[in-house]
Amino acid sequence: ALNNVAKHSNANLANISLRRMDGMIELVIEDNGMGFDLEEASRKGLGLSSMKERIELSGGSFTIESATGTGTIIRASWPLQ
Repeated sequence: ALNNVAKHSNANLANISLRRMDGMIELVIEDNGMGFDLEEASRKGLGLSSMKERIELSGGSFTIESATGTGTIIRASWPLQ
């Protein structure tokens, strides 16, 4: 995810947070870049789908919030065991 921020987002700020809440651990990566169209990105490359697959295989969940011109928020969370 951070590689994508550096290569593609044109962001000048990225925030990374890791927190524990409600029996879960959540990793959030947020940037102020140019954002992207989620549907177009899912058709083009393997990067985001590969990230999602790896997180889900490890028992986690994965979400992306983005739109052209708005920046991007990526969330991954896993149950604490």
